[in-house]
Amino acid sequence: MLEGGMRILILMANAGGGHRSISRAVQQALLRLGPPDLEVAVVDLFGPGPPSLIDPVVRLYGPMIRLAPALYGGIYHLSDHRLVYDAIIPHTHIRFRKRLRQLIVEQRPAAVISAYPLYNYALLETLKRLGNPAPTMALVTELVTVHRSWAEPGFTRWAVATQEAREALLALSVPEDRIVCPGIPVDERFGRVSRSPQEIRRELALDPNRPTVLVVGGAEGAGRLERLVPPLAGACPQSQLIVVCGHNRRAREQLEELRLHAPAAVLDFVDNMPELMHAADVVLTKGGPQTIAECLASGRPIVVFESLPGQEEGNAEYVARHGAGVDGRSHAQALEAVRRLLGNPKEREAMAARARALARPDAAETTAGEVLAMA
Repeated sequence: MLEGGMRILILMANAGGGHRSISRAVQQALLRLGPPDLEVAVVDLFGPGPPSLIDPVVRLYGPMIRLAPALYGGIYHLSDHRLVYDAIIPHTHIRFRKRLRQLIVEQRPAAVISAYPLYNYALLETLKRLGNPAPTMALVTELVTVHRSWAEPGFTRWAVATQEAREALLALSVPEDRIVCPGIPVDERFGRVSRSPQEIRRELALDPNRPTVLVVGGAEGAGRLERLVPPLAGACPQSQLIVVCGHNRRAREQLEELRLHAPAAVLDFVDNMPELMHAADVVLTKGGPQTIAECLASGRPIVVFESLPGQEEGNAEYVARHGAGVDGRSHAQALEAVRRLLGNPKEREAMAARARALARPDAAETTAGEVLAMA
């Protein structure tokens, strides 16, 4: 057993960037709020181990959501069926039990947070077999649509982002008194950038005073950015673009080779997203919950151009219903919405104000406080 003070364990998977970003935001909040000797480990359980049915889905997550989102959506909905889920989920315990047992026995965590739903059954089963009473939190990373794996019974707390996610858990028989609603944890820098948008634009070799659109396809660069950006530049030639391609190198290379009708900074995966959002007048994004939460915290109007079938269903409608953005529904409609917002500063500012009102910038601290209270 390791010596030292209190330890908290956060389980996440590198399947997209959202689970990683949320985990790091909570980790940093715990370290800010917790005792000086607190240690917080963020662990990805995938790696060496017996192969399972879920490994190919996780390994191919990035390519699937870029190239075959409908296939991913089919797998999501099939696995959300009760009979299929009950047949598949025991394989996760076989896959992760050795690693989980080792972590729990060696680190003796005061609390365990799961930020990835396919770990939930294995985590709770391992703790039960070890006779370990450590409190647990399911950190639900969705806005509206919630897979039944998040409702695995036995967690001490479920932390959700919205009332819609809370209602989804209640429909899956999660006890009401165990659900808290802090919002989706985001990096504390979002909405708190001290530098001006003009200064950040200059660093990107862009015009400091030109209307600016930030285009985001998530960590994997999904959403066919190479098809979306050229018509956007044509529809808004008086604007300029910041395009974040994430891990989609092919999209970045194709866009860099094109002669666009508007100035553009085309980027790979970045770690300065708070600054890039601050530099933008409008954010055009895929419907990932983490990016939406970051836009809200930044007080930026959102136009959703595409949502991944499965866990992103309902996210664009959620943003539109609360007046914080536009459900683009298609590339053409999304581009028209961006063009309209760039030409209407009053509408843009009203939407930005509603985004700020809907934001939960302190979600990481609230979540950390719940965890520390459990521990």
